[in-house]
Amino acid sequence: MVAGCTQLGCQEIWVVGRRAEKLDAFEKSWRQSPIQPPLKPFTWEHLPELLPDATLVVNTTPVGMHPNVDACPLSPSEMAKLLPGAIAYDLIYTPSPTQFLQQAKKQDAIAIDGLEMLVQQGAAALSLWLGQTAPMDVMRQTLKAQLGLN
Repeated sequence: MVAGCTQLGCQEIWVVGRRAEKLDAFEKSWRQSPIQPPLKPFTWEHLPELLPDATLVVNTTPVGMHPNVDACPLSPSEMAKLLPGAIAYDLIYTPSPTQFLQQAKKQDAIAIDGLEMLVQQGAAALSLWLGQTAPMDVMRQTLKAQLGLN
């Protein structure tokens, strides 16, 4: 996500985590990368003050995934701080929509699940392994059928 946001030209990338030492290690890990993202790490208690200014909020946790499909990584009061028109992106692709995305829609945010990312990752891997273009439409439809999303 950090590399993608950097490549898209995001001016700031706020990474929020529960443990300061893990955030520090995460930030340091990028110092050796050819990609130098504009990272700003914050601990979880800062999230409520960040949300009103966020235009993209990405859930990279497994919160909301089976078997805890009724869970949401953010509280209702935190979700209420999402800007209308902000993008809420959940890397979870099933269930679809997750509670996070359902709550985001209630705030008039744009809700995107992780299905397309899974398809794109699979296609990129197959292209690297096989040296040919992957059939993304077939992959997408097969994945949806397997997940019961058709």
